[in-house]
Amino acid sequence: MPDTPGNEPAWLNPKWLVIAVAVAAFGLIASYDWRLGMAAGTLLGLCAAVWLFVALRYGSLSGAPSGRGLLAQRVQQQSANRRRAARTMLDGSGPQQRPDLSERP
Repeated sequence: MPDTPGNEPAWLNPKWLVIAVAVAAFGLIASYDWRLGMAAGTLLGLCAAVWLFVALRYGSLSGAPSGRGLLAQRVQQQSANRRRAARTMLDGSGPQQRPDLSERP
């Protein structure tokens, strides 16, 4: 079964790579020309503010469970139920087989 993205360490999240590249680009632009650096910093700050607003508004930072997380939890529960049912059927302690109607008088 493939590993779900929720099981990876937090520092391996792709958003940190994007943030690091953006900060590096800002540093390069600022070292080239301070006016361009200020413009890039303003744009970077605006993007960060929008991201923070969306993250707080829709719950990815508020700790509320996401729809994807709830779906993954439900799939894991169903898988556990199926394994338990299969184990019960193999043990022979499950429900009896239905009677064969052709054997009835």
